Amino acid sequence: MKMFVAALTLALSFNAVAGSNLEGTWMSEDGRATVRLVEFDGLLTLNTRSYYYNGAPSDYFFSFRVPKDRDVQPGEILEGRIRSIDGFYGCLFEEPAKAQLTHDGRLKLHYPLLTFHRETRSVVDRDGRGGYRRVVDWNGWGWVETVYHFPIERWRVISSECVIDARNWSTGVLVPVDPVDGGGGGAGPDFPVPRPQ
Repeated sequence: MKMFVAALTLALSFNAVAGSNLEGTWMSEDGRATVRLVEFDGLLTLNTRSYYYNGAPSDYFFSFRVPKDRDVQPGEILEGRIRSIDGFYGCLFEEPAKAQLTHDGRLKLHYPLLTFHRETRSVVDRDGRGGYRRVVDWNGWGWVETVYHFPIERWRVISSECVIDARNWSTGVLVPVDPVDGGGGGAGPDFPVPRPQ
């Protein structure tokens, strides 16, 4: 009985580790950046980060639907999404993206780079009474009283949104990292993008 339970546990553990053939560490063609692709519940995910000149991060999250019962075939196009969180303007975007495994083992990612701006609308609330200030000051000859009247304007933000100006389609190419030497060109393990100083 113990042998049967051990054999059944071993068989189930082999089925549990089955994942996508794209799962693993990949690097850009120039070898300057590495990313980790992880498959979970039929979604292949990866994320990257870049920085603005002032150090504000901009995060990009990719997810692609992969077949659950088979490996991704060369030439097959995977539909997915890219979600970007902009730390400088405080914008969140979600756009379509595609991935394709080439016959030579490279992974092409096709996605939009967005040109956008933040648009803020506000209205003015004018106080009809305005403001009042009384100043009493000594000028050397005697006390002088000065009275100032001025209008008070208060601005109230009624909406603020991120507006896309253009979608600039880009295609990036990733190559698999050789698990034996960690990158084939001295790329080594995953390194975070350095934060600007």
